[in-house]
Amino acid sequence: MTALKIGFVVVEGCGEQTMLAEHMLHQMVEIEGEVEYRLVPGTAETVLAAKCFAELTSVDAVLVFMPAEEHPQVLAAALNGLTDVVLDWNMPVVTTISYPDGTSLARAAVAMVGLQMEMEARAERVQMDTSVN
Repeated sequence: MTALKIGFVVVEGCGEQTMLAEHMLHQMVEIEGEVEYRLVPGTAETVLAAKCFAELTSVDAVLVFMPAEEHPQVLAAALNGLTDVVLDWNMPVVTTISYPDGTSLARAAVAMVGLQMEMEARAERVQMDTSVN
């Protein structure tokens, strides 16, 4: 796997797992440059930050650190928005809601980037030339 660029979106007060995640990333893969951190004031703002990573940077994946004890409606809206980012930008976005500790979050991100790269490479090999002469 090539060197990865990774973005972290961290809700204020939820940064305790970031060091573990970053340490695990460095153990698993080569990281290109520094991990890019963006601090946001609340869970709802994670969607815009993840979308900005997708639109405005060349990161391969985004790890989102948010509080588990969030209001259910805010959490549901944020997770729906993050899912839209994944589908619209074809970029892995993993959260501490699904992976509550930094090491499992990092592993999931690397696994998803690896899967995406493998599937893209396989798709390139199977594409057939359908042009006429």
